[in-house]
Amino acid sequence: MKVDGKPIDLLVTDIDNTMFDWVAYYVTAFSGMLNRVAQIIHSDYETLSNEAKIILTEHTIEYPFVVQQLPSVNAFYGHDIEKMLVECVTPARDYFKELAKDFLKPYPTVIEALTEIRARYPELAIVALTDAPRYVAMWKLNKLGLLHFFNAVYGLGDPIIPTDQDINKVKVTPDILMKHLRQNNFGFKGKIRILPHEYEKPGTRGLKTVLMDYAIDENKDKRGKVLWVGDNLLKDVFLGHSLGVKTAWAAYGTKYDPDLKEILKSFGPPASVQQSAINLEEEAKKIKPDIVLDNFGDIMQHLST
Repeated sequence: MKVDGKPIDLLVTDIDNTMFDWVAYYVTAFSGMLNRVAQIIHSDYETLSNEAKIILTEHTIEYPFVVQQLPSVNAFYGHDIEKMLVECVTPARDYFKELAKDFLKPYPTVIEALTEIRARYPELAIVALTDAPRYVAMWKLNKLGLLHFFNAVYGLGDPIIPTDQDINKVKVTPDILMKHLRQNNFGFKGKIRILPHEYEKPGTRGLKTVLMDYAIDENKDKRGKVLWVGDNLLKDVFLGHSLGVKTAWAAYGTKYDPDLKEILKSFGPPASVQQSAINLEEEAKKIKPDIVLDNFGDIMQHLST
């Protein structure tokens, strides 16, 4: 495989807003879930979204146990964990999944391109590198029908199981607890690497770990044979440049409804929202990607024998 005439040894790609529309998926599902919780405990969206922002800042924007950690939910149910799980947490989780299913679809041309790459270059390693928790990332790739295309998945540490320390009891249902304790891999046979949270992008240590694992890190010539794909000019393109790897900007992943960005601000950690809301026009003047993709399938124009 070659990119612009140079043979490629490794393809590394982001997931969110690169493989699928994460903004539409997560903002719709999460905000809908908070509204459902507000109905159940007779609260309001603004109160719950402000509480959620604190929890997500402490953990990660895709922390899956937000509902049972919300102060308003805990105040409503006290130490009655069973009632909380049955009346509030499970219905809220189910509603999240119901809303999410319409958006957990790959961008157009993603499946077609990955299928062609796999057929034409069966020896090429394809790696997913994400700031999402490893379990959440693999759950999404599995739902998207994309997990089998990858040789490896690199994600952050799995979410902390919430507990009521006063009564020493976990605040999740037994089936969910077992999925997390068993480190559910969704049948994935490839490499799984859990990275420390301080390896989050735009820090270089996550991508550098990938390069080290594939014996590319210490060789500058080999770094030039890596293609890294991501949607964020700061977190992805600048990161690729800082490590000397060929970088493709998934420009299509920056095109989302501005109303959704405003909703994201209501519950998202300020740092995460700020990184997502950078001025693309200004940043594009300073950060020049090697390749600009109007859709993921455009990558095929840059792969040749």
